[in-house]
Amino acid sequence: MAKIKPRIIAFINSCSQFKTGSDMVFIEIAKRLKDYEMVIVTPSVGKTLCQNCGLRRKFLLTTQNETPEFGNVIITYIKRTFKALFLKIGVKDGDVLLGASDFFTDVLPILWLKLWHRKKKIKWIQHIFHLIPSSRKIPFYSQRISLFLVKHWADKVTVDNSLLKDDLVRKFGFNPQKIIVNYPGIDLHYLEKIKANKKNAYDAIFMAQLRPSKGIFDLIKIWSLVCQQKPELKLGIIGRGKKEIVEAMKKMVKDYDMEKNITFLSYLPDDRAYSMIKSAQVFITPSYEEGFGISMLEAQFLGRPVVAWHLPVFDEIFKKGMVKVKVGDLERFAREVVRLLTDNNFYQKFSKEAVVNAKQYDWDKSVRGEEQIFSSLYANKK
Repeated sequence: MAKIKPRIIAFINSCSQFKTGSDMVFIEIAKRLKDYEMVIVTPSVGKTLCQNCGLRRKFLLTTQNETPEFGNVIITYIKRTFKALFLKIGVKDGDVLLGASDFFTDVLPILWLKLWHRKKKIKWIQHIFHLIPSSRKIPFYSQRISLFLVKHWADKVTVDNSLLKDDLVRKFGFNPQKIIVNYPGIDLHYLEKIKANKKNAYDAIFMAQLRPSKGIFDLIKIWSLVCQQKPELKLGIIGRGKKEIVEAMKKMVKDYDMEKNITFLSYLPDDRAYSMIKSAQVFITPSYEEGFGISMLEAQFLGRPVVAWHLPVFDEIFKKGMVKVKVGDLERFAREVVRLLTDNNFYQKFSKEAVVNAKQYDWDKSVRGEEQIFSSLYANKK
């Protein structure tokens, strides 16, 4: 009796030139599924992203030659969706359609393929990472449509935490038997080799896409409060965002007279980014919207305590090594950062706990979980 290893047709059609959490999960798992034939449906920018991260597969391109910062995201996504609908993919019996995100750019083409080829034995696995808050109106309603379609037509849904599974069942009526919790991971072997660069060290590092949901404006206020207690402390910000958002952040830094204390490092290649984190003392992230927190786990593995808003999901993923602050309490957030930077016993406790916590999460475990899902879709054949 031999296990079937289906061909995977993966849709990563909502990506930009910068890695999101969903991009990272797909790429890291796909790199490790070496024994599986795979076709990746993505725009040219997604192909470049995958290849830069070491993923070499067959690619079918939806759009090409998009500008690095495409203007109207909605129009871009609509173009990608229509292109994906009319690609000659050549679906075969036994194929698995894999949605790397729950954006309509991935969900609609997969639904179309499943309905068009409904006489073939194909299956749909959908990844969902978090529920978008209603404050982000267009993404919020777009996701609600996607969730409706996924609930009725996907064969399996993978989520990155049990709270999300509970929400999908309780609030949206998903069948709990279809939902699998499969935690993302981090690359333990790669991170073990990272060296600190003390010549360009900051006291704290923030690393994420620069968008409001990541708490970027809270970040500046918090650091201003930190520097009221310790004026010499310095923060490095790793990440890119829309031009108008970055300009607003820089104006805020200037208004708070923090230009000597906060440095915008923009995007950094992985080696440099992780070296910066290891060179710092603390990793801070006042994000309001997280499904898991891969970058926080990476910082933990590098021995850096994390200070974050107390989001419910963090109680599941970060049982140790994270100082959790009530959402919105800027002054306490600042006090906890200062305490970590000035109280060695407090720091060492959280630093050691951080490493222990992060070691639980490994991409190899994530891959085994994904393969178990494949196995559950098809019975073994001779």
